[in-house]
Amino acid sequence: MKNKLTLITFLAGVLGLSSCASYQQSTKAYRESWDLGDEVQALLHLEKAGQSIKQGHDEELLWNMEMVTISRANKANALTDLHLDRAKSIADENFGGGLIDPSAKGIGEYVGHFYDRNMLEIYRTLRALETKNNNRAQTALTALKFKRQEAEEINQKRIADIESKANERNDLKYNEFLESGEINQNELVKEEIAQKYREFYNPMGDYLRLILTNRGGEQFDFGTNKISLEKTLGNNLSFLKSEKKVSATDLNSSTYVFVETGSSPHRIEKKYRLPLLLFYNGMPPGGVLYVPFALPQLNYREDYDKKFSLITENQSLDMETLTDMDSVVSAEFKAKLPGEIAKALIQTVLAVASQVAIESATKDQQQENIGVFLLATVAKVAAAEAFTQADDRSWYSLPKKILVQRIPTPENGKLTIRAGSSSEVSLEVDPNNQTNFVYLKSIRRGNQIKVISSFGFQQGLAQHIMFNNIDPIASHL
Repeated sequence: MKNKLTLITFLAGVLGLSSCASYQQSTKAYRESWDLGDEVQALLHLEKAGQSIKQGHDEELLWNMEMVTISRANKANALTDLHLDRAKSIADENFGGGLIDPSAKGIGEYVGHFYDRNMLEIYRTLRALETKNNNRAQTALTALKFKRQEAEEINQKRIADIESKANERNDLKYNEFLESGEINQNELVKEEIAQKYREFYNPMGDYLRLILTNRGGEQFDFGTNKISLEKTLGNNLSFLKSEKKVSATDLNSSTYVFVETGSSPHRIEKKYRLPLLLFYNGMPPGGVLYVPFALPQLNYREDYDKKFSLITENQSLDMETLTDMDSVVSAEFKAKLPGEIAKALIQTVLAVASQVAIESATKDQQQENIGVFLLATVAKVAAAEAFTQADDRSWYSLPKKILVQRIPTPENGKLTIRAGSSSEVSLEVDPNNQTNFVYLKSIRRGNQIKVISSFGFQQGLAQHIMFNNIDPIASHL
């Protein structure tokens, strides 16, 4: 009876380990609404899910980042700014956080990915430009410029640390496992997509810096050049070909139109059942032949408008891909995958240990008591599953692609953007501005194209720098 009660207590414990499952469950309605293209309901559901997320919660950063993109899609600017600042503060506090401790129970605190921090700075830049707070835009873009190398170094150290822990274990044949072919990495991430960009790189930051360098005067010179972007994006894109430096007296007006379309790949969990004969010579301990093994897998989404055209009274131009977020996410996922595999392998050892412990605790009673036998069987599975979880949390509402086109501003200022599914939106910009920006959003194929913002600058952008409007968040950079 004592062993049975102990087993019940143990089973209750392992079933309650995962913080990940509860977060995914509480945000399910939000994700379903977002996938339907209903940004209004998505915001309502996400706000409701956030009622239980207080300061210091494991998913505080993730929830704030989701609120950034969802509130922005709803044009709720004050709400966007609130969550941008909070997410920025949390991300800075946790930047450099290591891989999840493979010996810890449960998923643990969400510290984000590099592309999370990258997109936070990009959205901070856009909001700063929209409010003409160029000092804040400058600090956000400066942060983007220097973080990529740091991210590479941090990731290399993480992988070295976790692989060292895996190699130190006598009960784990780490190198032999990698060579066994049990894990096909092509099932987890699309290699061809991952190879499009460099690791930890998003070209949108460089392009925004290039625009400000060319149109903002010497005080906005970030040292970004067109050649470096052409090496990544190609030299046949019209928006890059037409980009050039202008003088403060240049009266020719240009308009930049950006479109976010679709939703980026998100993480799901892929389960394996690994034969323990891979790791042990002879019969594995406790007679356990297989153990659960879990890794994150990227789930790519395809329900989006692929083609957009920018139409004026004189011309029609196809929008071109500035950032393929599938590639941004995939490149980082692939770079981090060795660490994820090493972590999961260490968790297999913990799973085996938990099963052996249950086997030993109930060995004498199992043959005599069918109830204890069945409970022990359930407990073994539950314990192994609890120790072998993949972290499938990710910033769900990021766009799949960010498209752009640059044109001379029409004399009448009138523009129409039309999607391949025939949805369209028309608007006017000020032809007297030297530089106009239009930012649009399309969540899924056939949905209404929403104008998130349309704004401009009459003179060189550097003329508008708000030296006295110091950004309190920027002071932490």
